[in-house]
Amino acid sequence: MQENELFQNSEEIANWTYSGATLYYKDCDLKSAVSEKFIPGQILRNGYFLDVSWKGAGIKLNTRFLIASSKAAKLYEVNPANERFGHCCINANSYFKVLDIYKIGDKTQIFLLHIPAKGVKYFRQVQSNIDTDFIQKARDSFDNKINMEPLPELLEPFWLERTNFPVGMDAYDKFYPLDSLTPLQKEAQPLFSGIRNLTGDTSELNVPEPIIFSNPGSDEKGGFWKKIFGK
Repeated sequence: MQENELFQNSEEIANWTYSGATLYYKDCDLKSAVSEKFIPGQILRNGYFLDVSWKGAGIKLNTRFLIASSKAAKLYEVNPANERFGHCCINANSYFKVLDIYKIGDKTQIFLLHIPAKGVKYFRQVQSNIDTDFIQKARDSFDNKINMEPLPELLEPFWLERTNFPVGMDAYDKFYPLDSLTPLQKEAQPLFSGIRNLTGDTSELNVPEPIIFSNPGSDEKGGFWKKIFGK
């Protein structure tokens, strides 16, 4: 995307990003060597389906990823039995901008903005007044919740297994490259397409290079999606 085209599409990019954006929560324990790798202004790509909750309260673990997204699928509506988790999911290979790092005592909040694939160059160059407002709201949220009790359901082993790791990093705590998409198992294709459909994410702005689906693999731990969808 050329620079003139980039800014011609700025309104479309802004609408995709900010219209209907909601705050989602993902708490985890991170080593300081990992959390210190996140810096404001950084662009991330998350190579896996990102489980988040719309429920926010106190924080027991040391790091909170607070994510502003307009494209998180409300999977708890698919299976109301799991509504207690407030389970939502952001699609694999989604892009984020680190808007803010905020610390209170030994707790850290990393504030991310979910952006479209073709908005990466734009958000590398631009920070809008909306971002400034979002950052203040994010800090207010942390200030208000830091002394609240954590939600016990979000500390269940079932949920922690899905969320207790950093956004945008692989199993070796290395950031995913921005320009090389992570192959997904063929079994993931229905979920990938389903999230796009549930969120109305049909814009060409969020179509990076084609997603490559790898050969089928086994789900050794099994049961998560079965529990989520009740199938």
